[in-house]
Amino acid sequence: MQTKFTNSKVLNLALASASALLFLVPTLSAIALTGNSNNSEKNISQIRDSFLVAQANCPTRRSRVDRTFETPNYYVTICSGDSQNSLGYYVGAAKDGSGGITVPLTRRSGDRYIAANGNTIYAVTPYELRVSRNGRTILNERILAVSGDDTFSARGCRNRESTFVTAETANYIVSICGGDLPGTYIGESKNGSGRIRLPLRNYGRDRFVAVNGDTRYILTRNELRVTQNGRTILRETVRNWN
Repeated sequence: MQTKFTNSKVLNLALASASALLFLVPTLSAIALTGNSNNSEKNISQIRDSFLVAQANCPTRRSRVDRTFETPNYYVTICSGDSQNSLGYYVGAAKDGSGGITVPLTRRSGDRYIAANGNTIYAVTPYELRVSRNGRTILNERILAVSGDDTFSARGCRNRESTFVTAETANYIVSICGGDLPGTYIGESKNGSGRIRLPLRNYGRDRFVAVNGDTRYILTRNELRVTQNGRTILRETVRNWN
């Protein structure tokens, strides 16, 4: 795949000129992340700091915006497919204006979108943006907001619901939602493979319990534990609690 480099000066000019913008946005080519280097650690550092180096814009007139995601430092746009790439495109841009990248999607699975540029993989869900290289995570940021989804907000609760707690473990995001009081447990795997929404059975201070048949979901500030017929089948430490 042929790569093209841009810098912040070119990007600033592109923002001021529609014709320059159209010229800079690639169609199928992924924007290069780093130059050649014999030092892999230096490469990883470069990608972590500036893995987005092109303008965030759908690459062709026939591809439209399907969804957008926002993290603390980046914007990601998922564009629909066209005759050149039926799955669509992953388009990202750094908030500080340092650049962006446009890459054809390689997979769409529910709320999970994956794109690849050589051995660098971009994966975004309504809960996280993860970039990995050679199987090693080099960037992982939480999603702050999602557009293009009228049913659920980025944190799992419905748009008109209150969010009481959002907890993150290594593999899951759990939201406690409700009205004036907590009433619903929502759990979703970070890889987008599944979501469950259950009424709370009971709750106390920093402890929430939901039940689905013989399966019990217990969330506390310290851990997420799932039991089945009294036997623990999953236990993960809570990394973030909001």
